[in-house]
Amino acid sequence: MAMFRPTVINRVPLLLLDQARRRGMDRRKLLTAAGLNSADLKDPDGRVPSSKIWKLWQAMIQADPDIALGLKLGDSRESPIRFGLVGYTIFYSRTLRQALHRLARYSSIIFETIQLIVESRDGKSGILLESDPQFDMLRHPIDSRLASILSAMRTLSGKPVTPLEVELPYRKLTDTSFHRQFFKAPLRFGRPKAALWFHSADLELPIQHADDTLVGYLDRLAQQKLKELSGTSLSERLGRTLWSELSGGPPPLRRVAELLGMSSRTLQRYLRNEGKTFRSALEDFRREMSTHLMDHRKLAVYEIAFLLGYADPSSFRRPFRRWHRKSPRASRRAS
Repeated sequence: MAMFRPTVINRVPLLLLDQARRRGMDRRKLLTAAGLNSADLKDPDGRVPSSKIWKLWQAMIQADPDIALGLKLGDSRESPIRFGLVGYTIFYSRTLRQALHRLARYSSIIFETIQLIVESRDGKSGILLESDPQFDMLRHPIDSRLASILSAMRTLSGKPVTPLEVELPYRKLTDTSFHRQFFKAPLRFGRPKAALWFHSADLELPIQHADDTLVGYLDRLAQQKLKELSGTSLSERLGRTLWSELSGGPPPLRRVAELLGMSSRTLQRYLRNEGKTFRSALEDFRREMSTHLMDHRKLAVYEIAFLLGYADPSSFRRPFRRWHRKSPRASRRAS
């Protein structure tokens, strides 16, 4: 199976670096820590590996220990158009609901491993966020994305939109004062997904710059861009799907096939033509990703085990030794 290497539009690191500079961080040091250089980011609509954005976040967190760093980076009063094409489709939507549905539809143009879901029930509407589990372990990227969404809603509508509640997939913080000040809503920690919940009526708020004709044209451009990004092989799409699901444990064949938009039988037939079963494809993916993740020396072995869907480090050590003929600890000492 081809190694899964998701990408991020350059506008994301450029924005993070600009905000970090405003907070007094050294841009050159951050670029070096992330394995980036200015030439990589020359084209705002170019793309870089998401692994480098993960390293950038690590470097920023190390440089600034503020418990609310992610929220403060995401609390930007700038227009969503800073995200380029996707930002423009949002900016010219008619209502907040339409804008959020477009953000959900086109989010992979910004960050290939982020999935947004807009859901309504019992008079409430929620924006649920699923992202790369490796980023979720840092916590601050979750805060930044939620803050960015809420800031955009407030900017677009010109109203002080306030959630009914905020769901956060990490343990309660020792200091929640800035979170409470920013969201102005109850905070629910330890939830399965990050989410913002609103009165459904709030999502019908009009957007100040709505233009149906222009947004129709922008939709066509965004759909074309999605096609370009999705033109990857089924093997890469399978890797992307496994990576997004593994932190919850090994996903069943039926679930993976459903996410790939095909039947279990079709996926099995494809794998059979590749000389594999679903089980062996999962094994190959875990082996390849174990090598990649072990290179991130700040990731503890137990964290790598979690990301690859193992219940505990001991259940990860056995297959790792089989794959690499040494233990994870010995592998790190040798590198």
